Amino acid sequence: MKKLIALFLTLVLMCACTAPTEPVPTEASESTEATEATEETQETLHKKEKTEGFGLSYLPEYGLNPFTCYATVNRALISLLYEGLFSVSNQFRAEPVLCESFKMYDEGRSYVFTIDPTAKFSDGSPVTAADVEASIEAGRTCSIYMERLSHIAYYTTQEDGTLFVQLDTPYENFPLMLDVPILKATTLKDPLPIGSGAYVIAGQSLVRNKNWNGVAAPAIDLDTIRLSGCSDSNELRDDFEFGSTDLIYCDPNSPASVGYRCDYEVWEAPTTVLHYIGFNLYSGYFANDSLRRAVTYALDREDIASKIYGGFALPSVLPCSPYSDLCDPKLCEDYSFSPAKYTAGLKDSGVLVSEEYENHQGIFLVCSDDPTRVAAAEYIADVLNETGLRLTVSAVDHETYMKKLDKGDFDLYYGETRLTPNFDLTEFFTKYGNLQYGSIKDTALVELCISAMENTGRYVELSARIMEQAPICAVVFKSYAIYVTRGKLVNITPSVDNAFHNAAAARSLADADKTYEGDEE
Repeated sequence: MKKLIALFLTLVLMCACTAPTEPVPTEASESTEATEATEETQETLHKKEKTEGFGLSYLPEYGLNPFTCYATVNRALISLLYEGLFSVSNQFRAEPVLCESFKMYDEGRSYVFTIDPTAKFSDGSPVTAADVEASIEAGRTCSIYMERLSHIAYYTTQEDGTLFVQLDTPYENFPLMLDVPILKATTLKDPLPIGSGAYVIAGQSLVRNKNWNGVAAPAIDLDTIRLSGCSDSNELRDDFEFGSTDLIYCDPNSPASVGYRCDYEVWEAPTTVLHYIGFNLYSGYFANDSLRRAVTYALDREDIASKIYGGFALPSVLPCSPYSDLCDPKLCEDYSFSPAKYTAGLKDSGVLVSEEYENHQGIFLVCSDDPTRVAAAEYIADVLNETGLRLTVSAVDHETYMKKLDKGDFDLYYGETRLTPNFDLTEFFTKYGNLQYGSIKDTALVELCISAMENTGRYVELSARIMEQAPICAVVFKSYAIYVTRGKLVNITPSVDNAFHNAAAARSLADADKTYEGDEE
């Protein structure tokens, strides 16, 4: 069954909550004095907690196994417990972590990875290629990681302790796909698997992992971090405002999100979650090529990101993040917001004077489960309707939404999908692709997608073809938020799925790439 857009994953990727700190008991001879003492002690405790130590909350219901946990707030804690062969920076570049070195063979169809020989799990056992192999296998069945691992044809642990991976297509930047958390193989299915991260859980706290000797230290340097469980977003808000929680990693545009009224600092965390417009190329308004191509010029993405997403979205003309090296600035400039270009494209399309569309009422389909997407669709529909089109936003529940997509019962739809870190778009264009709606299958675009994996420099050609044919139209990439008690953290550089990423400590990919080592000049 098609799995457009990780719809419920994003809804489940929600904020978690912690229970407020209990008052410290006091001794008093009179009940009134005891009450006053308790209140004073509670206030003193909260003040102390704000200036000493650091607290994190999580959602116990969703666990801390990175292959089964989809709660965003828990992912902050997970990033301290587990490491991958590589991590993905906020510029969508691969950074070696547990991988000491690697070599690419057969024009990118095969890789051999050497595991850092000093890497250990928190129980003191070494991280081995067998553990990596088992974790990759688990990742291939996990919806968070399965797409990025889909081109693996074969993999095995070799006699020399390295990991061999064979792919079904040349893949120039395959390490970018290997941010999969590596767990001790025998604990893969445990609620709290053994990892190799800088911290380990001890009771109701995180403490330093005494066996950790990695290079990329997290952007937090404490011996102990308080932990507390929670049950709902209201508890999270209360804990954060009273100071027992000092960092919240969440999707501020989730239906489950809450507002905060305390003194805090906030950072944006990048994601690969694309919000976009999909078109019906078979019937309706947007079977018209000229009109479809013109839509990108009608979108003031900066305004949409600000008004609809509250600033927690990155306006994007191309279906790849503007932070990525794949993004071509010239193409972005050529296809950015331009009412004059949109008007010209609309005129060229002839839809406003065509008898075919004289009584046409277009359908703009959107899933009602996400109010932010509904608001974005309504904003865009208003913009297009002001130019003479007749579009009605049809906000329906998830089940109905999927059925209408399958049937092509729309002129355009507002969608969401979690792309891979290299922004692979193949699933949009293959005949049975998971994102293939509106008759947009295109063999030439599939070939360009595969070519861009083989050579990332060809992604510009792929982007140019997409903008010319306009089978989809990018709007924004969602951002997650990291709320931090003011003054608690400095110089954090959140990356993809890692709230505590430390850019200053990270290695570059070139540090580990030994593909051409020893070659004669």
